[in-house]
Amino acid sequence: MAQTFVFIACAGGGTVDTLGLDPSTGHITPLSRVEGLPRVTALTLDPAGTLYAGVNGDPRRTVPLALDSATGRATPGPARDVPARTCFLSLGPDRRALYSASYHEGLMVGYQVPGEGRAEAEGGPVTEYRSGPNTHSAVPSPDGRFVYTASLGADRISWFPIHEDHAGNGAVVHPAGHVEAAPGSGPRFLRHTADGRRVYVSHERTGNVDVYTRDAETGGLTLLQRISSVEGLGLVPGPVRSPSTPDPGPGVIWCADIRLTPDEKFLYVTERSTSTIAAFALAPDGRLTYLRRSETEAQPRIIAVDPSGRWLLAAGERSNHVTVYAIGPDGELDPVSRAATAADPLWIECWRPSPA
Repeated sequence: MAQTFVFIACAGGGTVDTLGLDPSTGHITPLSRVEGLPRVTALTLDPAGTLYAGVNGDPRRTVPLALDSATGRATPGPARDVPARTCFLSLGPDRRALYSASYHEGLMVGYQVPGEGRAEAEGGPVTEYRSGPNTHSAVPSPDGRFVYTASLGADRISWFPIHEDHAGNGAVVHPAGHVEAAPGSGPRFLRHTADGRRVYVSHERTGNVDVYTRDAETGGLTLLQRISSVEGLGLVPGPVRSPSTPDPGPGVIWCADIRLTPDEKFLYVTERSTSTIAAFALAPDGRLTYLRRSETEAQPRIIAVDPSGRWLLAAGERSNHVTVYAIGPDGELDPVSRAATAADPLWIECWRPSPA
């Protein structure tokens, strides 16, 4: 069975690391590294063979990385400048537009993908919208009709209709609506189910997971369930982080990533103060039941599930390592292999190339 390639953005090292994951055993092996990407924070993958990297050095830019399907080696192509720092990056379902979130600028930005052999530093339309203070994610719906943003500072989730611009690229202009999260909860990352009927949101400051049903026509969200991912940990709600806000230590809630398995049987949420991952089971109606908690890499900002759904990968900001876990029949996580990364790993993408 051909290996799966794993790409990890390492902000401190200024690299995107490529590792090989054996889909039969879960063994992970470092393969290659792209350097010269200062403060690279977010990645998004075009399964056809391009990885897009949000780089927050000077200048701020998005760099396309062409992927070799035999070796996983990533080769940088022509980049384009972007108007704000990137903390989250998504590729639209049409694979022509990118949507980024900027935490410090409070922006959602949409623009066409760079590449196709042309320098893009000044080319192509850009749409900016002030989506709320500390915007932490910008995620298109699977049907490509809306982009959803989470404003951690405003405790708000908004949705923006996607319209075609004059160049045929997906552009957004203004929100169609929003829902208010619990005050002080800090909505951070959100994930759609494959059919787009439900949305799951992690909350950095309280550790809640909110489950929403989604109206495909209007984009509207209706709260179905709110459940804690940190119950029993003895933590208190955390502050809104900023460059001037010191890390208050291990006693506060500091949740980060949220991921569904491809079969949508399980959902996982990371908590960085305790370096743990909470596991939930999904009912047919989308509601969650808490299962268990697992210790993991130090300060796990990001996790990923490989395309087979057999393996969960967790990277530690403070450990500079990634661990692969076998996902058990009841959602349990069993560590099977581990590898070093460059400093400050912040994002993971997995790629299984299509057979030639």
